[in-house]
Amino acid sequence: MASQTPKISIVTPSYNMLAYLPMCCASVMDQDVAHEHIVMDGGSTDGTVEWLQGNERIVTVSEKDRGMYHALNKATAMARGEIIGQLNCDEQYLPGVLKYVLTYFNENPQTDFLAADFLVIDKDGAMMAYRKSFQPRWQYFFSNYLYTTTCTLFYRRKVFLKCRFDESYKSIADVIFMYSVMRNGFKGVHVRRYFAVFTYSGSNLSLDPISDKEKAKFNDTLPYWYRLLKPLFFVSFFVERILNGTYSEKSSMSYSIFTKKSSNERITLTKKAPGFRLKFQRTN
Repeated sequence: MASQTPKISIVTPSYNMLAYLPMCCASVMDQDVAHEHIVMDGGSTDGTVEWLQGNERIVTVSEKDRGMYHALNKATAMARGEIIGQLNCDEQYLPGVLKYVLTYFNENPQTDFLAADFLVIDKDGAMMAYRKSFQPRWQYFFSNYLYTTTCTLFYRRKVFLKCRFDESYKSIADVIFMYSVMRNGFKGVHVRRYFAVFTYSGSNLSLDPISDKEKAKFNDTLPYWYRLLKPLFFVSFFVERILNGTYSEKSSMSYSIFTKKSSNERITLTKKAPGFRLKFQRTN
């Protein structure tokens, strides 16, 4: 839909992720709203470039970059939509999400960014866990990491006119970005709806040991009063999770996604007795 003036832009940083990128892109293409999908590729060598060149509905740039956050800064600067969302290669939007997002922003002009819930799936598309969130609060970002996950976040364009991803970080700049967004006074809202699925591959960037090092580095820059109160924020986070029902779900859940066996058409899968527990562990 890049030929129309897009109402919403989706940006995807990419580097050697051809195993997942077609499913990610398919989940954007079948959304029934005028949109553009910008894939900012870092010069992949796994066939990604050739695949992208064969897809005219995707806005593509493939060139060397300084990492994922540099790619995101370039992509958001290119974006033409008034609403911007980030979807990584190993993630997919669920049906009807973009239409819901646009309707919400149109009806709530005071909202600057929107957050929601997501599902964790394995490489074959089977649900591993659900992940429910609640109202974004920057005080929790560094005591419990980023619980408002990027694949569920959508922003008004004006956010990116004031805030950018810090390219000096390689793993946690998404957390720092959200911190900056909220500290700059932008107002966010959480809605109780599943927006996306995240594929747990065992090699996700958030599992890289550099994440812990970068968290420690940034924590040292936070105000002294915050570091004193950090244990309190840690406890408060779990109290809010309980009060917001993030640990409970109905006995059976159905969701429609693209899989490696069905990359051109969504299939509907059902998970009985879904749970929230999931232990992330890097496999390589």
